[in-house]
Amino acid sequence: MFGFKRRSFAKTDLLDPSRIGTGSLLGITCAGRTDGGGAQVHAVMSAILFSRMAGIAYFHSPFTSVRHGDHPEVFAARWEAAFNLSQGAPGVPDGVPIISAETFCRGYSGVPAVVAQGHFHGFAERNPDLYGQLADEFRDRLALPPRSFEAPTIAVHVRRGDVVGEAAHAPRMTDNATILRNIRRVQRDHPRHRVVIFSQGVESDFGPLADICAFELNSDVLETISALIAADCLIMAKSSLSYVAGLLSKGRVYYEPFWHGPLSSWQVLPKPPGRLRQAIWG
Repeated sequence: MFGFKRRSFAKTDLLDPSRIGTGSLLGITCAGRTDGGGAQVHAVMSAILFSRMAGIAYFHSPFTSVRHGDHPEVFAARWEAAFNLSQGAPGVPDGVPIISAETFCRGYSGVPAVVAQGHFHGFAERNPDLYGQLADEFRDRLALPPRSFEAPTIAVHVRRGDVVGEAAHAPRMTDNATILRNIRRVQRDHPRHRVVIFSQGVESDFGPLADICAFELNSDVLETISALIAADCLIMAKSSLSYVAGLLSKGRVYYEPFWHGPLSSWQVLPKPPGRLRQAIWG
């Protein structure tokens, strides 16, 4: 039986339910991030999820800087336009205090304020299947480059780029042998599907995978995530980019364990070997 250890997110991710209805809370926003686009989209989706389920307002703070682009500010604007997470949400009103969840939870009683933090994964991690209630809405907002496949396709997201040669990110990288094992597992369910690997680098980096897979390498990241969403099957990487694609996919999703836990509808791939498992889960 599969078991995984979710990352221990801070208690301030969960605003004190007994105080949510008080006059001191105007709403929430997700702000202050400068990491990759997938992580920032995932964080905002968690904030919107929390706001809907808690019955409080969501105020949108646009992305200001997104990593992995030549010009982080320009790249941020592209991600903002592609996902349209501001749709139907006002910005934080001028003059309204913006406070942390920690400040609010410690007993803030001033004028109505907006609680800002980098994500609301604490709630989402405990209730991941609630994302399903918002999936169609999130999909309807998308303005990604259109992608489609002529034949039934298994899309395999392989994280390379920022994790290659970086010891701190080693647990986020999946080796070629594991990728091959995952593909073989999924092919048992879908033996006639073609397999396409979406990643960075050159084909020779992927060893024997070239014998059974097609490759799309070094593509624009927004084209890539659009393809991952559109595929009939998705084999995820240990990545928020993959996670967002999984949340928005209408196909079969195969999840490789990491600290953001799976939806109950996803098929969980086998655990990695002991040393890597220890690095990921502790």
